[in-house]
Amino acid sequence: MPVLVRAYACVAVALSAVYYLTPDSPLRSILWTAVASSPAVAVAVGVARHRPAQPLPWVLIGTGLASYAVGVALYIWPQLVHNEPAGPSFADVFFVAMYALLAVALATLVRRQNPGGDRAALLDASIITVGVALLAWVFVIRPYLDGAGDSVLEQVAAVAYPLGDVLVLAVLVRLGSGRTARSTSFRLLLASVVALLTTDGIFTWQSLHGEFRVGTWVDLGWLVFYIGAGCAALHPDMRRLTEPVPAAPARLTSGRFAVLLAVAALLIPAVITVRATAVGELPVFLAASCVLFVLILIRMADLMAVLREVQRQRAEGRFQRLTEQVTDVLSICGRDASVQYVTPSVRSLLGHHPDALLGTSLLDLVHPDDRDRVTALLGSATSEGADRVGPLECRLRHASGQYIMTETVGRVVDDADVSGYLMTTRDVTERKALEDQLTHRAFHDELTGLANRALLADRVHHALERRGNPYQHLAVLVVDLDDFKTINDSLGRSVGDGMLRATADRLRTCLRSADTAARLGGDEFAMLLEHLDDAAEAARVAERVLATLRQPLSIGGREIQPQASVGIALPDPDRLPDADELLRNADVAMHMAKRQGRNRFAYFAPSMHAGLVEKLDLADDLRGAVERHELVVHYQPFIDLADGAVVGAEALVRWPHPTKGLIPPDRFIPLAEESGLILPLGYAVLDTACRQAAAWPGLKISVNLSPRQVQDPAVVLYVQQTLARSGLPPHLLTLEITESLLHEDAEVAQHRLGELKALGVQLAVDDFGTGYSSLSRLHDFPIDVLKIPKPFVDGVAQGAERSALARAILDLAAALGLEVVAEGIEHAAQAEELRRLGCPVGQGFHFSRPVPAPDFEVFRAASFLDGVS
Repeated sequence: MPVLVRAYACVAVALSAVYYLTPDSPLRSILWTAVASSPAVAVAVGVARHRPAQPLPWVLIGTGLASYAVGVALYIWPQLVHNEPAGPSFADVFFVAMYALLAVALATLVRRQNPGGDRAALLDASIITVGVALLAWVFVIRPYLDGAGDSVLEQVAAVAYPLGDVLVLAVLVRLGSGRTARSTSFRLLLASVVALLTTDGIFTWQSLHGEFRVGTWVDLGWLVFYIGAGCAALHPDMRRLTEPVPAAPARLTSGRFAVLLAVAALLIPAVITVRATAVGELPVFLAASCVLFVLILIRMADLMAVLREVQRQRAEGRFQRLTEQVTDVLSICGRDASVQYVTPSVRSLLGHHPDALLGTSLLDLVHPDDRDRVTALLGSATSEGADRVGPLECRLRHASGQYIMTETVGRVVDDADVSGYLMTTRDVTERKALEDQLTHRAFHDELTGLANRALLADRVHHALERRGNPYQHLAVLVVDLDDFKTINDSLGRSVGDGMLRATADRLRTCLRSADTAARLGGDEFAMLLEHLDDAAEAARVAERVLATLRQPLSIGGREIQPQASVGIALPDPDRLPDADELLRNADVAMHMAKRQGRNRFAYFAPSMHAGLVEKLDLADDLRGAVERHELVVHYQPFIDLADGAVVGAEALVRWPHPTKGLIPPDRFIPLAEESGLILPLGYAVLDTACRQAAAWPGLKISVNLSPRQVQDPAVVLYVQQTLARSGLPPHLLTLEITESLLHEDAEVAQHRLGELKALGVQLAVDDFGTGYSSLSRLHDFPIDVLKIPKPFVDGVAQGAERSALARAILDLAAALGLEVVAEGIEHAAQAEELRRLGCPVGQGFHFSRPVPAPDFEVFRAASFLDGVS
């Protein structure tokens, strides 16, 4: 009990005790007035202190109590001061006003607590009210009217108090029979009002028979009314009386049914019996009526019990039929996880008979690795007062001994029938397998099974967070296959995919347990190396990767000699590194390794980034230049060393950059090779050269073919269509290939060159002797011309030793019946010596630099005039 309520109750009880101990005197009247006024003050204090959300009902109660206190003062003080006899007076107005205000306040509480209405409670309250009103009329109001004086005031006073009691009783019964909250404040208010109504009834009866005296035990009822109302207002629960009560299903209890049945069935017969029966026979009739009434109640109770049992059996039957159709398992477990009920569907889920599981522990079915987690979740749901359990995923043991993945959701229940967990369990094995598969696909490459870029970046990020000090305890390697696009385009996608899978398998053999391999896309792979002893260990891993990858592969019946370039990036020890930055740096280093000759590795250096940016800018410019046809073709003449006549020309592409000037071929041709622009660029040069050569009748034209063009299956068709469009005779077109092509993919090169030769064009090997030794392969290829490279021509006029290689090529060509062209002639002595050695044709700056077509025509005309003169 709150302190404020106890203090008020103690003071009020003490004043009441003093009132009874004090003889009839003004002090006694003062004490009575003080106690009667106290509940109105208590209501004001309670509203101010507890601040209910809806204070209006309490304000009405406080106003009614204050009115009653005023009535008490007006009733007592005239008798005390003037010694006037008690009778109807102006005080009765305040007394009656209290009943009206109290009825309105209680009705407001009913409305606040039941905003949607409660028809059953209203009917019950109406039955009680009508019965009590009948009793009041027969035994109180009617006799009181008969004994009242002739004045209207006396008759009104005689009727007002019983009617006020009936009115308050009606609303009180309605409030108590509804879904009101059973709070302490409500019980106190109920007790006080019941005390008031009871005391008013006793007062009316005694007044009717002239037996009422002030200061008797009857006053105790009014004191209980005053003290109870004050305590109800001061209690903190007074706030709850104005709050809505959650809706609940209507329930008819045995006690409530008995009261309603008694009022409805026995009230009128009892009143008639009392009024009409002789005094001697009255006890017999009353006893017999009570016995019959009790027997009927017992019979009705038995009937209601039978009806409830029938309803319960029907509900259980419907529930059983429903649970037999569902695939999920419904179960009820106690607080200790013991199985109290389980649906028959447990047979299909776990293979157990439902009866075999009753009484066993649910935890016995849970996989040992999941048991602690399940126990903790059930315990937390109970200890924290949660009403939900799950969703919980765990493995449950099947009757076969295998475990299946399940998902369980449920709620905590605590009522008269169940105290524990009501749970629903379903099989999610297939769903979990699909989720795991989707998760694996989201973070792994589908072709190779390696991690993808997202997973690698995440692991690099976490590795950096776990990094030691300094940072070089980890490294990132980017591995890119050399010339993979050529292999993929020429041999087909299936061979390319097989090569990627083989590369992934080989990378796995180079990994340690702490390392991660990933495929970034295309033919680019990456490796995360952790726990390195030093930076040199990353180089050793890179060497191992290169050695492993360059071992020959046999895919689809073809022998492939793969190679790769590797870039290595180490975290900067002077600042916090970033995963994306580390991957980008390794990629830059990989491109640098390719530029340095491929089949090697390179460490990232900050200067590489600037070079890469410049290279990327140049590549973008080149792509735009190719699309806009901004590249031009220059022509360098082939000279007959015997008479100086122009016998042909080599078409060479040039790039006049709008801001950077003329870009040398050794800068943009490799970019075109790497980016794939070499195909449109090479075919554009071929088309321009053939059209121009067709305008120079009888003049041979030589055009370079890149390795990627030779690997392109469409190259033969394109050359054929170009010759047809330009009108150039096929024998006047010479296609130049590099010597390395004869060695890298001999089978494809032999097949493709054979197809080109069938068109009637000539084939030349450029820079012969500077690369791989291909002397044994010359018989296998339809070659027409060998070109002596500039390094061999440079020393041809400096003695027999320096000219030995040039003489060897000339001898070899003569033996094989091949034509020879010497390139890079820069001095007259070189031209004279080559002519003396038997070289028929030469080209170089000594004769002319590569020039545009108009300048070439001028040079050709001048050479012709010189030859004629």
